[in-house]
Amino acid sequence: MQHVDFMHLVRLSEQACESDAPAYRRSVWWFAVLGYAVVLLIGLAACAGLLAVGLSWWRHGASGWKVWVGLAAAGLLWVCVRAVFTRFDAPDGVRLQPADSPELFKALERIRAKVKGPAIDVVMVNAEFNAAIMQRPRWGLLGHTNYLVIGWPMLCALEPQRLLAVVAHEYGHLRGEHGKFSAWVYRTRTAWWRMYSAYQHDESPLSWLFRRFFSWYIPRFNARTFALARQDEYEADRIAARLFTPEVVAQAWSEIEIKARWYDEEYWRRLWRRALREEPPEPMPHADMGRSLLEPPPHAFAQEALRLAMQRLPSYDDTHPVPRDRLAALGLKPAMPAWSQSNALALLGRGAARVAQHFDQLWWQEMRRDWARHREHLRQCRERIGELKPRAAQLSADEWLEWAECFEAVSMADSTPFYERALACEPGHGAALRELALRRLQAHHPGTLQLLEQLQDGHPEHGYAACSMALEWLDRQQHAGEPVAPKVRRLWRERRERFEALEAQAWQEFTSTNPCEGTSEAKLSREERKQLTGELIRTPEVEQAWLVGRRVAALPQRDYFVLFIQLRRLDEALGSELVQQLMHRLPFTGQLLVTVVDLYVRESDMKAAGAQPVYRRRKR
Repeated sequence: MQHVDFMHLVRLSEQACESDAPAYRRSVWWFAVLGYAVVLLIGLAACAGLLAVGLSWWRHGASGWKVWVGLAAAGLLWVCVRAVFTRFDAPDGVRLQPADSPELFKALERIRAKVKGPAIDVVMVNAEFNAAIMQRPRWGLLGHTNYLVIGWPMLCALEPQRLLAVVAHEYGHLRGEHGKFSAWVYRTRTAWWRMYSAYQHDESPLSWLFRRFFSWYIPRFNARTFALARQDEYEADRIAARLFTPEVVAQAWSEIEIKARWYDEEYWRRLWRRALREEPPEPMPHADMGRSLLEPPPHAFAQEALRLAMQRLPSYDDTHPVPRDRLAALGLKPAMPAWSQSNALALLGRGAARVAQHFDQLWWQEMRRDWARHREHLRQCRERIGELKPRAAQLSADEWLEWAECFEAVSMADSTPFYERALACEPGHGAALRELALRRLQAHHPGTLQLLEQLQDGHPEHGYAACSMALEWLDRQQHAGEPVAPKVRRLWRERRERFEALEAQAWQEFTSTNPCEGTSEAKLSREERKQLTGELIRTPEVEQAWLVGRRVAALPQRDYFVLFIQLRRLDEALGSELVQQLMHRLPFTGQLLVTVVDLYVRESDMKAAGAQPVYRRRKR
């Protein structure tokens, strides 16, 4: 199904939900039943085929065609049974016991009684900044196990009342009859997708029949149930607000938005800086989160994180409402939260120390070699700073940028002066202009727009980034109450559209040609190479990697890169997923193409293109 058709169906479902909710829910129920009915009818047809072959065999004896018909019917029946009894893995994490965490289980029982929901069968803690209730089928799609999964970082960041308000929201999805229906729809959405995934790479003719049906049915089912899923999120918020007050729920969501961003962008970056002086880190990261995530982030960071969260627009890719709509539904306006004064680890009782130790042991087992490599990288950065410092008066712009990268790796101090010195050496240096503009934007410096004007005018390869930063600067000015001329905003929007078209042209040229043709040496800075290696280390499925540079006629000033990866286990689905993940996570947005050796390109072609090895996983 085309994305535009999917969005059209979603809008129709939203209109139907608003105009006649009961009729909409009935239509969803019947469409869900249709999917099961198709599988059931195919299964009954297979059973009938087996029965007919068996009777014919008994009455008239064996023959070749009966064997083939019988095998086809048996295969079809097996496919149906496999579809209904698709396996659902239990969530990862540490399971909590009531004896170790009595306060948490008492609180969960109070919430269950007020919500009138089903019992939670398993309570787990994982390492994500999140919380969720998941239902996993026990016998096919009949019966299910209820899992509550709470993220350790969230337990460390929120006070008990706010953490329980989040849990109450999740529990709200299982409330009463409507909750049972919504939970059933959610399980059904998940079940259909798992079924489709199970048959996606099965090339048998019988599986092909199911794939065709799933390809037609699943997008339509997801579109029809989208409005129900989003409506259910608002209802879950209302239930949490009824139990803990709207103000507590709003404070919880706002604090989560800010601290989750801090956790993603700053917590781990600061931890890895400690590699220069600590091995292993002491305290270990998960043990340290109870203190670090309770501390309020810097005020400027918190304000910016909240502003970005409130600017987020609704998307048909996610059934969760955006923060602004979520607060409006509770009758509240966006505001900086009062920070939690204590964390929720006390709810875990004796279980808290065991959970922290478990996650830290896993983390260190996976990262100890990476930590040693990063320690060596930081040592080299410190040595390089020592080499550059005595020659400060003679340094080129590129050397000032190298110093800035090394300084940022080992220090949390402001690196802006290094970029200013680089521009003093070479006023039109593109990378220095971009980095200085980014830091001035973050610091709300009044000269930011002038730098971005110079950047977009002289460096087309940075034009789209310059225009995006300029529009963000104007948004911040408006948010702070400063007047912004409409013609200025319009000018930057028109420029961004022009650079966006240029970027699209360059990307089309880059991706539509053979990745092994027109190659050159890949030129990476020390920090970029370190980031690349770090991401590959954290991707255990990658065995080896090579890198090559390429030039694109549409943007000849920019370096493009092709990363060739070799997997431990050759698998097309895994390869496709890793390609998307690495292209998203690596710091070369719009400049990097990832491809899998022996799957999309031959190793001999890749080496003939001059690709240089950048990573090889060590055997443990």
